[in-house]
Amino acid sequence: MGQQYIGCMIDFNRSVLMYPERWAKIKADLDKGENVILLTNHQSEGDAAFIPLLTENSHPGLGEQVTYIAGDRVVSDKLCKPFSMGRNLLCVHSKKHIMDDPSTRSEKMRDNVRTLKEMEALLRKGGMLIWIAPSGGRDRRSPDGTLMPANFDPAAVEMMVRLGKKKGVKPTHLLPMAMSTYDIMPPPETTQKDLGEERIVNYTGAGLSVGEDIDVSENAPWAQGVDLGNRQASAQALCDYVYSQVCELYKPIASCNVPGGPVDPVPANGIRPKKPSIIPY
Repeated sequence: MGQQYIGCMIDFNRSVLMYPERWAKIKADLDKGENVILLTNHQSEGDAAFIPLLTENSHPGLGEQVTYIAGDRVVSDKLCKPFSMGRNLLCVHSKKHIMDDPSTRSEKMRDNVRTLKEMEALLRKGGMLIWIAPSGGRDRRSPDGTLMPANFDPAAVEMMVRLGKKKGVKPTHLLPMAMSTYDIMPPPETTQKDLGEERIVNYTGAGLSVGEDIDVSENAPWAQGVDLGNRQASAQALCDYVYSQVCELYKPIASCNVPGGPVDPVPANGIRPKKPSIIPY
C-alpha cells in the first residue's frame, strides 16, 4: 500500500536515476555474497519506497533487497507505519530523539546495542544492502529556503566503517548516495518530539544518485594531512569527505523534485526511470 501511495505522487517524466551502471554493480556485489552500505541523506517519510520504485524496471528486484536503518517512529507513528510495512527494517533511536523522554534513555540505548549486534550478524551472513542516513533525520530547508543534505554525524559513519571491517564480516562496500525526494512529502520545518506531525504531499519528480566505493584506508584522499592517531579528527575527516561526496551527487538531481518545475533534460550519466506496473495511474 505504501509503495503504491508514494508511486502515485512521483512524476516519472521528471524523475532521474543517475549512474545505472553503479546500481548494476551493487546488484553484482550482492550476488557474490558481498555487502553494500549506502550512506545517504534522508528527505521524506516515504524514502524507503524510492529505490524500489525508481530501479524496478532497470534493475528488477534490487529495491526489495534493501534493509533500512530507521528511527523507531516508523513503527510507532500510525501514519508513518504504512510506508515501512513490508520493508526490511532495523530500528534505532537517533540522537535527536533519544532524550525526548529521559526515563527511557537507558532502554533505548540497549535497543541500539541489540540492533548493532543484529546488523553485524547480517553482515557476517553477507549479501546485505543496507541504507542508513548518518544525519540521524530528514533534511530541512535553511532560513533562506535553500535545501541541501543535512550534516552527517561522524560517529554514525565511523560505526558503519568499523562494522564493515569486523572479523568474519563478508567484504563490505561503502557508497555515498543522494536522494532528491523532499517535496513529495516534506517534513516539518523543525524537529518535533511529539508524534502526529502535519503531512503535506506533492506530485513531482524524484531523483537518486549513487557514488563509487569509498576508500576508507589510511592512504585515501580524505586521510591526507589528518592526524590519524586522533580518533575524533580521523572520524571527522572521513565524515566530511563522505558528506561532500553526497552533496556533489545531490546537486544534479535537486531540481527534478521542485513541484511545478519544468521537465529538465536528463543529466549526463542518468536515465529516466519507467513507472512500475504496480502504480495504478
